Amino acid sequence: CSDNNPSAPELNQTDQVSNTLAKKPAPTLIGEMELFFDLTAVPPDDPVWVGTITFEDYGTYGMRFYHLLSSVGVIGQVNQFEEIFEIYDLGDESIVYLSGPDEGVVPLANKPPSDTKFMANGKVEFATGIFEDWIGRNTHMSGVVIWQILNTPDGQVAAPYSAPGTFRIN
Repeated sequence: CSDNNPSAPELNQTDQVSNTLAKKPAPTLIGEMELFFDLTAVPPDDPVWVGTITFEDYGTYGMRFYHLLSSVGVIGQVNQFEEIFEIYDLGDESIVYLSGPDEGVVPLANKPPSDTKFMANGKVEFATGIFEDWIGRNTHMSGVVIWQILNTPDGQVAAPYSAPGTFRIN
């Protein structure tokens, strides 16, 4: 040790050496979502999409999305949205493990009731427990909106039913 640097002190077995390693970055986290649209929800107080997310190494959790009133809505053939996602404990929905904002689009070129793709990007603003290493990371969601036809007094209308998809944090 001191051969390379003559001014460096010699170490003996009683000396302690600090060996602090940098924390490894969290790996990409991927979950499979199974979400259902709540026709009775009143945004922004009620979640409009509710379901589950399953992470291969971490189990299954609840997942919900709160649409923000500032959502842009349908422009041409694209529905643009802003929302807050939450991933929570299925046994106690007040225990939230991950949350953050995201923005996305549902291209409507296929015209509902044909299935339409969705995609959204966001950021983890809150993370705790086993998910705390993903705080500040980017989120990416994609999947398919499956539509249903509802009979109303004004005739039939298409409404979202479910949205299976993939949630990724990197």
